[in-house]
Amino acid sequence: MSFGLRLNWPAVHRPLLDVVLLGILLVLSENFKELWDWTTQRGFFCDDESLMYPYHSNTVSSSMLHWLGLYLPLLLLLILESCRCRRPLDSKWQQYWPVYNTLRWFLFGHVASSVLKNMGKHTIGRLRPHFFDICRPQLADGGFCTDDAHRQGGVYHTVYTCVSGADTELIFDAHISFPSGHSSMAFYGLVFVALHLQRIRRTLPDNMLRPLCQLVCVSIASFVGLSRVMDYKHHWSDVVAGSLLGTLVALAVVRAAEQEHRLHLLCIDQKQQQQQNKQQQNANTMAPQTVAVDKVVTSGSSQTEPASAACEVGQQLPQDLSVVTCLSSN
Repeated sequence: MSFGLRLNWPAVHRPLLDVVLLGILLVLSENFKELWDWTTQRGFFCDDESLMYPYHSNTVSSSMLHWLGLYLPLLLLLILESCRCRRPLDSKWQQYWPVYNTLRWFLFGHVASSVLKNMGKHTIGRLRPHFFDICRPQLADGGFCTDDAHRQGGVYHTVYTCVSGADTELIFDAHISFPSGHSSMAFYGLVFVALHLQRIRRTLPDNMLRPLCQLVCVSIASFVGLSRVMDYKHHWSDVVAGSLLGTLVALAVVRAAEQEHRLHLLCIDQKQQQQQNKQQQNANTMAPQTVAVDKVVTSGSSQTEPASAACEVGQQLPQDLSVVTCLSSN
């Protein structure tokens, strides 16, 4: 996605401010759990089969997710925009400003998606499908869900203690299932790239390469989401919600950037029109002076022509008189 906004040199402090703000937001989003270290404590039914799945390791690890949803889209956007910056402009900064502006909007959307995802996780506090395997909750009366007294279900338990001996981080993570963070990050980054490819379709070859790349982006994001259900990390509704969150944020960021880009182009057109009008006015003010000078030169030439003619007559006059004298004498 190319957003051709350019900064004026007097306002060069604006990109520095953007870098500082984006850096702060990125740090806050990556350390959201330390800042918001609590979550809603939701209860459960002992006969809830959706919470009885075994614990499974991640098919798509956290590092792989960051490569697919953040680093790879950043690299692709950088390459695509750098290849388009071939038009010579006033300076290198203005020439490569669309690259910086595209990456700026992408990072802003990434932070927005991450913040909204974490707010949903910690506010809703939905239990993961492997909750019983990780927690093994001991109920308020000292019993367990495997006991005959509680196996039939029908009672919503809100007071319990996890006695599985699992790590505290794993137990906390079992309470933040909705929405899927993997799905939201993957869909945001890769859908953004797909929309960017659609935006620069005029500069790409007119073949099936562009839709093929878009299909690959959506397929990778879909695989990440499906793997979360396959690994019993999320319910299917968690994945759907995360996918919609990432996609909607990407669409919103692209739309906002496009509107700002159009306003900027409109301002540039108005400035160019004002410069053209000013140049036209200057040309119109210079035209009467030129006409006046031409008139003066023309009138001066018309006055000198009779004088020169009189001089020629004066030079020829003696010859004519001599001729007349000779003729009269004969």
